[in-house]
Amino acid sequence: MDSLNFSLINIISFLALFAALLFAFQVYFFKNKNKANIFFATYLINIAVIIVFFLVLNLKQMKWAYIILPFLMLACLSLGPILWIYVRLVVGEKGENLFKHFYLPIFFSGVVLILLILTQCSLGKTGDFYIMKGLYVIVMIGLTIVFLTQNIFYIYKTFKLYKIHRDSIGDSYSYTEKINLSWFRLLIYGYIIFIIGLIITNLIDDSWSYIVFYLILLSYVVFSGYNALNQEPVFKQERIAVKDEKTSSLKLTDVFLIELEKRLLLIMKEEQLFLDSTLTIFSLAKEMNTNTKYLSFLINKSLQKNFVLFVNEYRVTLAKKMLLDPNNDKLTIEYIGSNAGFKSKSAFNAAFKKNTGTTPSVFKANN
Repeated sequence: MDSLNFSLINIISFLALFAALLFAFQVYFFKNKNKANIFFATYLINIAVIIVFFLVLNLKQMKWAYIILPFLMLACLSLGPILWIYVRLVVGEKGENLFKHFYLPIFFSGVVLILLILTQCSLGKTGDFYIMKGLYVIVMIGLTIVFLTQNIFYIYKTFKLYKIHRDSIGDSYSYTEKINLSWFRLLIYGYIIFIIGLIITNLIDDSWSYIVFYLILLSYVVFSGYNALNQEPVFKQERIAVKDEKTSSLKLTDVFLIELEKRLLLIMKEEQLFLDSTLTIFSLAKEMNTNTKYLSFLINKSLQKNFVLFVNEYRVTLAKKMLLDPNNDKLTIEYIGSNAGFKSKSAFNAAFKKNTGTTPSVFKANN
């Protein structure tokens, strides 16, 4: 049974390694070479390095394990920062001064490398003893205290960044396709499970625990790699967080805001800007020759809704008219939704049900 489990561990770990390298290659070479994709490819390569190290240990190739050790330190301590930076870049945050987040991984990796070089020098029995002991202490500190502390910090920052982006979507965009980034939540949860799995498998050191760990890791790599290939960066043109803007001086009774509201309602009715499925508050503000701060404040405070709800009300109203028109009986639900300004059938169904309490097909059948 042990030999069967040992072979199975190798097979699954090889599959996980292959998947990590394959997706890293695809993300780097077949996607636009922006910073986000480069960092995610690096993220997968770091996972591959960790897999290689444990695979070498399973094969009892200790010489190669020592050679890979500095790269393992760099990979383990870089995962948290890379994940956070990737999410940061995809949601359009600035990617400046990123190198400072890798000082710690480089330091520990460099120290391990120096100590490994010193082990090859003849420093006497006492010297060799202290070098090996120092190497053990540095590796244990790096892969336990530093690794866990660092990951708690970066996972918190990543979740916080994701939440800010999720909460601002409704105030910035009239659609959610490829910008809601809901898969990021699973990406972060998967990373947490990956860390817990690393800890448990090393504590239990049982064949079946390794099998379960590598199966979860394989699933995580395939899931995250696939989604990264289909994810395009959501470049924010500016923040739409009313709390961060100086809107305290604005009042709904201001003549300026009253006139802005009239212009907004008029342009939406007459020019039907909501028909643009990619409409954002940025493009609407540009069309009205105003800024997003005032427009966001007006929609949130005066109209008591966020941007996506405001725009979708116009789209649903038009869709209802089209559904009730006998001349449109041969048109599909998807076609009507598309012509009303929705990017997809699922988005149309969700918005329609939220506004009317029923789906477009049921609405049409009952009227």
